[in-house]
Amino acid sequence: MNYEQAINAILLEDDVEESTMMKTPCLRYKGNFLAMMFDKEDALIVKVSPERVNELISMGKGRIFNFTKKRFKEWVLIPLDFQDDYETYINEALIYAKAKAKT
Repeated sequence: MNYEQAINAILLEDDVEESTMMKTPCLRYKGNFLAMMFDKEDALIVKVSPERVNELISMGKGRIFNFTKKRFKEWVLIPLDFQDDYETYINEALIYAKAKAKT
């Protein structure tokens, strides 16, 4: 499922909304960043646990996000090669955001 299809599905979830970050459309849960397409890298960015970021990178499904020359430990780039799984990754980001909101 590509990004557009995935966001249409996730926007049906409570407290998920469209917003912007870095002048780019993104998804947020209760105001916190979830995901966005990063056209400069032709990849989806999702915010998940640092452990999951490292796992996705080691599996070859993710890449480090360091746009500002600083590594974002909770952000990972998912290339277009894996766009069929974008809904799954965005849902992972939502689960992570919900868990963080409870703490």
